[in-house]
Amino acid sequence: MSRDLWFMTGVTAVCAVVVGALGVLVVGRVRRASLVAALVVTALVPTAVVALALWFNVGAMFLSDHDAQVARLVLGLSCVPAVVLAVVLGRMLVADVRAVGVQARALASGQPPAGSTPVTAELAALADELARTRARLDASRERERALESARRQVVAFVSHDLRSPLSGIRATVDGLRDGVLVDTDAAYAGIDAATERLGRMIDDLAELSRPDPAPTARAPERVSLSAVLDDVLAHSAAGATAQQVTLLVDVEPGLEVLGVPDELARVLDNLVGNAVRSSGAGGTVRVAGYRVDGEVRVAVEDTCGGIPDDERAHVFDEGFQGSGPHRTHAGAAHHAGVGSSGLGLAIVDSVVAAHGGRVGVEPTEAGCLFEVQLPANAGAPD
Repeated sequence: MSRDLWFMTGVTAVCAVVVGALGVLVVGRVRRASLVAALVVTALVPTAVVALALWFNVGAMFLSDHDAQVARLVLGLSCVPAVVLAVVLGRMLVADVRAVGVQARALASGQPPAGSTPVTAELAALADELARTRARLDASRERERALESARRQVVAFVSHDLRSPLSGIRATVDGLRDGVLVDTDAAYAGIDAATERLGRMIDDLAELSRPDPAPTARAPERVSLSAVLDDVLAHSAAGATAQQVTLLVDVEPGLEVLGVPDELARVLDNLVGNAVRSSGAGGTVRVAGYRVDGEVRVAVEDTCGGIPDDERAHVFDEGFQGSGPHRTHAGAAHHAGVGSSGLGLAIVDSVVAAHGGRVGVEPTEAGCLFEVQLPANAGAPD
């Protein structure tokens, strides 16, 4: 290798080291302020190395001033597209980074994503991963909301249902104290049935307090609806007598359905209890259970005085309590549940629907007739 080549190689190497070191220092400083500036410096470093090395080499090769100026002009102009491309690329990267930042902030705040989709492949992949993470978080939040809603609904329903056996026990105790109830054995049997039901509901509440993700639904089983009705009427009869309400019962034996016994008892206890309370002293409640057309039906008729036509369609709505003066003595308010959370008939409707049945209400001459229709157990004789 000639001395000229060695000289040019050495000069170029020195220029590369010096300019490269300066470029590293400058990039390290400007990258914290601007990505575009860092990219411009990076694009200019190799061009600056070539320009500086050629500057010295041109002077050493004793070219004419004209030739040296031409070479330097060409080198200077060649830097322009490098700078332009660096600026364009920098702006594109900044836009993509900002788009990813917007999606990340939306993910953290739970708001819908906004902004454009990044163009750069790596940032677009990151944006896609953020979108998948958002979908997983949204699904998780939805499950959490559904579980919390189910837990609150069960707590509200059980809390509401605790009032019914307590009211029956209170009425029975008052009847025994006042001497209204002559058949003490039946009264004690009613109190015993009510306390057993209270115990089951307290167990349900205790189950809800466990750190399980959600209350587990019980599997349906073969249920003797006649026996469930007998149990409900056992603790309703004493309360009806204490409130001077006549309770007439006509239930066919052997009525069977598929379902959850406690849930069905909840339905019947709400209907009978509401009927007794809304009928008032001197009223009559008729409870009938029978099988017809492959269905088991339970009808509860009261003497509440009736529910206005414009409110009858809403008595099964959760929280509905009726309006007007009839709330104080009869009608929708009593059937929604004296007290008044308006949960009683909403519970009835939801439980019956969960058992594949339906419930309706019709006006009668003296009050209302509520009828529950459930599919008969396939194994039960027609």
